[in-house]
Amino acid sequence: ENLKEIMRGVRMHLATLIDAVDEQQLKAMSLGLAHTLSRFKLKFSPDKVDVMIMQAVGLLDDLDKELNNFAMRLREWYGWHFPEMGK
Repeated sequence: ENLKEIMRGVRMHLATLIDAVDEQQLKAMSLGLAHTLSRFKLKFSPDKVDVMIMQAVGLLDDLDKELNNFAMRLREWYGWHFPEMGK
């Protein structure tokens, strides 16, 4: 907890501690850092929606393939038990 207070104090007075950095630069740097940390924490991916769409299309293709396999097996099984219905 003491470390948090020290870090807060350093952040508040950083512009006076470092002469080469002005207040506007500090604000821009802290904003950039906050955005970067947020993206890292959320694992932000702008292509996330595209990936979900591609996975959905792949899933539909797989389902179609499996449905065709089951239909062929069903026809084959009916042909074994009821040869007159297999044609």
